[in-house]
Amino acid sequence: MHNVFIIAKREYLERVRSRSFVIMTLFIPMLMFGVTVVPTLLANRGTNETKHMVVVAGDRETAEMIRSRIEQQQDQEKSGGEPEIKIKTKQGLPQAHFTVEVSTDTTATQRAALTQKVKDKTLDGFLWATPDAIKARKLDFVTRDVSSFIENGLLGRSVSDALRRSALKSKGLKEDEIDSALQPVEVQPQSPMGKDAPNPQVMFFATLGMVMVLYMTVLLYGVNVMRSILEEKTSRIMEVMLSIASAKQMMAGKILGVGAVGLSQVAIWVGTALVFSAGPLAAGADLLKGVLSIKLLIFFAIYFLLGYVLYSTLCAAVGSMVNSEQEAQQLQFLIMMPMILSIVVIMQIFQHPNSQLAFWGSLFPLTAPLVMFTRIAMQQGPLWDIGWQIALSIGLMVATIYGMIWLCGRIYRVGILMYGKKPNLPEIMKWIKYA
Repeated sequence: MHNVFIIAKREYLERVRSRSFVIMTLFIPMLMFGVTVVPTLLANRGTNETKHMVVVAGDRETAEMIRSRIEQQQDQEKSGGEPEIKIKTKQGLPQAHFTVEVSTDTTATQRAALTQKVKDKTLDGFLWATPDAIKARKLDFVTRDVSSFIENGLLGRSVSDALRRSALKSKGLKEDEIDSALQPVEVQPQSPMGKDAPNPQVMFFATLGMVMVLYMTVLLYGVNVMRSILEEKTSRIMEVMLSIASAKQMMAGKILGVGAVGLSQVAIWVGTALVFSAGPLAAGADLLKGVLSIKLLIFFAIYFLLGYVLYSTLCAAVGSMVNSEQEAQQLQFLIMMPMILSIVVIMQIFQHPNSQLAFWGSLFPLTAPLVMFTRIAMQQGPLWDIGWQIALSIGLMVATIYGMIWLCGRIYRVGILMYGKKPNLPEIMKWIKYA
């Protein structure tokens, strides 16, 4: 064990002190900050901008109803209240703010004049709500910002709400009756245990984020083990190291050392996320409180370690067999295929976490790290409902790891000293037999 820890320490320190480790450790949090916080900060700089528009309708009552609904929606958003008309947008993006004038001149001359004003940038846009347009359920909004789908979407929903109110009012309904009839109904998912279900969108993206971290770290550091062995093999350093440690000790030391690097990097990312959760990402942290739990983080660590050891063992065997980076890349794809397949079917598993595909995928050792973790994250009932499946999944992975260490260790023992052409399957079988 002493030699194992010496090799693990060497692998760990060599990678932690490298420039690539520092760059990747800093780059990932910066990238996450860039794609989440910076766009919001830049977008909010334009929230004080007010646009000027004109609503043209056949009668003043319709025009005033449309203006009223647009301005009422904007006032609710400025005051921080819950808007009556909800639009699915990214949190923090500013909505449209218009000052609205009304007009009942629906002649072609008036439309041409307003169009010219939009071209001359003296007017931001006008809504053509003539009786014919309302009857056809298609209103033209002439604006230079045709790509501003958020603003245009808000405007469209406000106008639709105004026209519904106008139609109901023409039937004799009072304002309070119209408000009651158009009040949205919220359907709140609830688990059979009597607890409110977490926000499904938040749960989906939080789980997907953790799955991708699991996938990237297992993939990245498993490949690092393979490249480390290949580098030492081609430089003949391996022959010197074999004078003080056995092949099995070297294999175990490399897996432990590189795995510790991966855990260190994940720990740094988690610490960074906790720091930002108290500042710029505080709103996002509040949403995640109902999704993330100690239970989920524990299973994340368990499946990360099991998945890493399993794939690192396979990568170590590949690194000992090949003689060049090109050969390693060809075999690397075959090893990582189950992980890639897990990502492909993960969307189906999000929708149906207890389907046959999810069940067998969570038991198959090479796909279990991602699939079983996803099922645990999406499980709404008590965890013991699938407890035997979790235990069987972990047991099968442990048994597979033990078998792979034995098998790959025999390949590793012979392969690290073999040079020349890439071995074929019969030669590998001889290595396993005589190692």
